[in-house]
Amino acid sequence: MSSNTYAFVATMFSLLFATANAIVEDSFPGNAWRAVGSSFSSMVEVSSYSPRVPFWQKATRQSDVLNGTQESWWTSSPFSSSSSSSPVNPFRNFNAWVNSFIFPESFASYLVASLGPDAAHYVLCYMRNFVSGCIIYYATAGFFHYRNYVVDKENLFSSGKRKKPTTATIMNQIKLAQTSLFLYVALPVFSDWLIEEGFTMCYYDISEIGGFPTYLAITLFYFTCVEIGIYWMHRTLHENKFLYKYVHAQHHAYNTPDTLTPWASIAFNPLDGILQASPYVFWLLFIPCHYLTHVLMVFCTAIWATYIHDTMDGDVEPIMSNKYHTVHHTHYIYNYGQIFIFCDWYWGTLKKPAGPTGTGLKRKTK
Repeated sequence: MSSNTYAFVATMFSLLFATANAIVEDSFPGNAWRAVGSSFSSMVEVSSYSPRVPFWQKATRQSDVLNGTQESWWTSSPFSSSSSSSPVNPFRNFNAWVNSFIFPESFASYLVASLGPDAAHYVLCYMRNFVSGCIIYYATAGFFHYRNYVVDKENLFSSGKRKKPTTATIMNQIKLAQTSLFLYVALPVFSDWLIEEGFTMCYYDISEIGGFPTYLAITLFYFTCVEIGIYWMHRTLHENKFLYKYVHAQHHAYNTPDTLTPWASIAFNPLDGILQASPYVFWLLFIPCHYLTHVLMVFCTAIWATYIHDTMDGDVEPIMSNKYHTVHHTHYIYNYGQIFIFCDWYWGTLKKPAGPTGTGLKRKTK
């Protein structure tokens, strides 16, 4: 394993561990609301959310909460109004809390006056997601661009075996990615609406699910289902002729090592990205997942998508590293997985590269 690849993977796992530790230590933000004005407050308190007691606690907890004999996690927020019988939505509280650090109170007040608190809340969430999506894309792709095409330039391209992507190719990918972001970031807004309105099995506090061991087990199950869902969604986008021609083919215009760059990560039809990310939302309807963990998974996926498009030869088995995804772009019918190779191995579509993936691989099949 190269030192750069090892450092990247170690950083990702460190981030996951730090998040898990924050969950255990009960330091999940959003409970301690900072002092903000009335606009952000109203976005929380007008929520139509009706607290959904998790199915594993309904028998023992719902009656106590409704009778007022037990304080619940959703009434502990500083925004719980004593004059209102409706509890504050913890998920919506968290999103409004994040938004209050980003948008000025005057702008929030204008949106509330113009659109109403509910619409204003989701407009702010969309704008936040769009800006953060742009930052993640440019920062991550820029990092890998600098590492590959500046720091390692001599090692990678001086021998003549590997061709450097042209500026025109990179600019084409940036334009396509930037355009797709306008619609692509609507998916997490829809996900937040589902979560905030109680349609999912998402939970806010780890104590709801019985502690850290249960959290780990169910999170692993959720992630496994997501991985399988993404595999089959990606494979369907290839095997269904209509979907491939009108949705996925645009991304596979980058089908040689010299046309694959970190900037290609989200250079696709926005419907393509929404479909491939949809298992993260779909499985929330049926499988419990901690809210912050769900958000972190989606965030890490965005970074991972950039990493696997840089045509380097990371060796981090059994992880679906960049070398596997280069083969996917040059051969089309292999390596549909997202992060791990187990789906491709199980369903017979795994292809391990026989040599360096960025030097001379030719397009084999459609």
